[in-house]
Amino acid sequence: MLCYNKYMKHIIESYQEKLYESVIWNQYFPGMNVGALDIETTGLDPSKTRFILGCLYNCQTHELHQVLAENRQEECETLCEYLEEIAKVDVVITYNGRKFDMPFLAKRLEVLTKGGKIKDSRFRDILDRVYDLDLFVVVRGHSPIKSMVPNLRQKTIENYMGLWETRTDEISGADSVELYYRYEKTGDKEAEQKILLHNNDDVRQLTKLTRVLSKCDIHKAMYNMGFPAGRNLVTGKPSVKRNQLIIQGVQKPAAGGYIDYVGYALGSYPVETEFSSATREFRFSVPVIRDSGLTLIDLNAAGVHAEELERFPSCESGFLIIEDAKGPKHMEINHFTKAFIRKFQEEEL
Repeated sequence: MLCYNKYMKHIIESYQEKLYESVIWNQYFPGMNVGALDIETTGLDPSKTRFILGCLYNCQTHELHQVLAENRQEECETLCEYLEEIAKVDVVITYNGRKFDMPFLAKRLEVLTKGGKIKDSRFRDILDRVYDLDLFVVVRGHSPIKSMVPNLRQKTIENYMGLWETRTDEISGADSVELYYRYEKTGDKEAEQKILLHNNDDVRQLTKLTRVLSKCDIHKAMYNMGFPAGRNLVTGKPSVKRNQLIIQGVQKPAAGGYIDYVGYALGSYPVETEFSSATREFRFSVPVIRDSGLTLIDLNAAGVHAEELERFPSCESGFLIIEDAKGPKHMEINHFTKAFIRKFQEEEL
């Protein structure tokens, strides 16, 4: 389906692409709406170049949306239309999105807002709310694949995973820019189709590429990258300092706004808590026990039901080992974090 208005083209197509599914995936992203995202721009510097095409595959509706600016002057309306589609998902799958796609969108939104072309502040909340699962970051930092391939370009990883034959486009991102200039100047339909096909393939391939997660240490990746935890919270990388586990992260936009909260106990448990609406950050300092080279958490004292975590070999008699001589236990810390935040939100917020 092709939707026209006086500003741009919005193309909607249906596909039956499937995401990687596993028990571990469901532990970190249960019941969340997921999309795959990729953008095309006229350059790499968002302060000087333009957003011209965005693609989002919504894995719940099975609709692939492409929003195309027919010329660079239509960027504002095209960006707003694209953000409306992003608002319908909770998680976006990207490839290098944390370094390029999402910051580029944010900067162009900032530039257009400062220029008075966008006046609706909710668009900023859309980008702040969505969680970016960047497959490039996961593969680069948490998989042995990087030692088996010549580079970590998306197409290289697709080839490694046996997905190359499912691609139909034959151009690069740089080619796409040149084709866009031709399309903008002449309305060349062949150039337009090549741009759209390249962008379409990048996103559809991303959904297939999620199977690369089966070759990655997802627990370690989530420990380092952070993950959605509780209502409107995303964790950052935790740390153990002295006799405390530091759990920190950011608040996501919510109907009730950002909260301010300072506390020094959760019931009788001496955990320090701080939520700031100014910085949009949160922080818990959870007491830990250090004994014989191990770092443990007393689950009963923390008020976390031990049965939630007792399936782990490192949980015994109500104590959870979160660190040993080999370093932090990523899975255990992540799952304790989720359970503790859930308890805090149920009792305090």
